[in-house]
Amino acid sequence: MKSLILSIFITLIGIAATAQMDLPGEGGNTRATISEEVGITSITIKYSRPGVKGREGKIWGGVVANGFGTYSFITGKNTSPWRAGANEATIISFEHDVKVEGKDLKAGSYALFMAMGADSVTLIFSKQTEAWGSFYYKPEDDVLRVKVKPATLDKSVEWLKYEFIEHQEKSCVIAMQWEKLSVPFKVEVDVYNIVIARLREQVVGVKGFLSANLIHGSTYCFEKEIIMEEALGWAERAVTGRPYGQTGFDAYQNLATGYEKLNRLPEADSVMNQGLTIANVNEYAAYGRSLIKQNRKDRALDIMLAAGAKFGEVYAVNNALSYAYSAKGDYAKALGYANKALVQAPGDRSKAMVAANIDKLKGGKDINE
Repeated sequence: MKSLILSIFITLIGIAATAQMDLPGEGGNTRATISEEVGITSITIKYSRPGVKGREGKIWGGVVANGFGTYSFITGKNTSPWRAGANEATIISFEHDVKVEGKDLKAGSYALFMAMGADSVTLIFSKQTEAWGSFYYKPEDDVLRVKVKPATLDKSVEWLKYEFIEHQEKSCVIAMQWEKLSVPFKVEVDVYNIVIARLREQVVGVKGFLSANLIHGSTYCFEKEIIMEEALGWAERAVTGRPYGQTGFDAYQNLATGYEKLNRLPEADSVMNQGLTIANVNEYAAYGRSLIKQNRKDRALDIMLAAGAKFGEVYAVNNALSYAYSAKGDYAKALGYANKALVQAPGDRSKAMVAANIDKLKGGKDINE
């Protein structure tokens, strides 16, 4: 009987812990979550939003105490920082290792506290993530402290919010904004190495069986000029079919791009010659234009003449030949093909573009510039 009662008691405790009522945040402080990615690294902040509620000019140094001026249940004195929100502690999570204001911080979730000051704010990242507010704050739980400079806002923010206010390829700036104060801090991510690690996992897993994925992964590396030789291997797999190759033109073009980036032009040309056997007229034209950008004018012209032999004097061919001859400085021939393209242009936008090219050619200007 006693064991039965004990079992029931334990069960009830479990229910009480997991089956709490789903109610709005206390004090009208709405719960909020904001999340964005830098590269493929997710950054998430969960917090509650207190309101100004007519207390303009009384928030900072009043409602929110300066420094470590919040009451602590541990010391019985005002020795805790602000919870940087309301109700439960504000929680910030990083999917991968980051730098905050230039200082290293490991991947994971942290309580975010702030020690406020007029000219400087100390951000505190604490491993104390289960606390209510900062009443049980312990300095020994600090993982990182950084100092930042607060900024004044032109317009008052009624409900406290966190925002990603700046975005770069490898970093972002997050700001806590409330009333007329903003507290921004910079987060940096080692994007390339994180992406490389993820790609290396994926190319040997189920995703690596799809040529499209191998193309996307290698294209990213070619564009960023990272692990080029390794990415070239993925691009080759997409073409050669180990295990499932894709013989589409984009697979050949991607592989050729890798060779070009590595300055292996004969191999790039050989791959593209194979790809052109299955290319459509627009793919021919796009490839020819790309060669002009590489200053490979002779090959660009040869490719477009081959397109003409294969597809005839259609718009895409005539338009591309106008660019090819213009790149060679033969504006008379370029003008002749541009005039043909003008008649064939499929829509108003295309006609306007060709007409503008004709004007430039008549003025003796290269339409590639």
